[in-house]
Amino acid sequence: MILENIDYSEKENIIKLTISNEIFYLSYEFYNNLDINIGDEVDFNLYKKILNENDYNRCKSYALKQISYSNNTSFDLRNKMYRKGFSDDNISKVIKFLKSFNFIDDDYYVRSFVNDKSKISSWSKAKIRFRLKAKHIDDKLIDKYLDKITYKDEYEKANFLAQKRFDLGHDKDKVFRFLANRAFSYDIIKNVLEDLYQ
Repeated sequence: MILENIDYSEKENIIKLTISNEIFYLSYEFYNNLDINIGDEVDFNLYKKILNENDYNRCKSYALKQISYSNNTSFDLRNKMYRKGFSDDNISKVIKFLKSFNFIDDDYYVRSFVNDKSKISSWSKAKIRFRLKAKHIDDKLIDKYLDKITYKDEYEKANFLAQKRFDLGHDKDKVFRFLANRAFSYDIIKNVLEDLYQ
């Protein structure tokens, strides 16, 4: 295999090597350590290193694009990269890189998620916990923010949702099922229904 072309992409701040009509993306630092020029023979060991560096840079580029669209947990991002076919080693390196610059922060994600789902979407604590557990968030981190939601907050959310159904003329059993499906506790549901259907 022969190194056919070396190009610098200013837009991506990366070196593009063409080896046997294949393009590889390398960091400038990695390229400087190679000490190769156009026309040089690329042996198998060097090719493997270039291939791995290319995979890492593609993985990092993909991850940065994903986090520019939406907030992700490290677990979500790891799964997305894995489904794209990147190696476990490069995925771990990219996650470490992103965490070092606070581009992904599970603590921030949980705080935002709990705040949005509790205050805007009127989700119960149990539903929020379930969704965060599905994203493999640590229990201590979940509890840190869910513990800030009081009984009064839960009651007000359930009451708000039940009041809408009550105003539409739904019977008590239907409203009970509606709140239970949204994972409000029996105690909350019982108190809300007692206040509504006096």
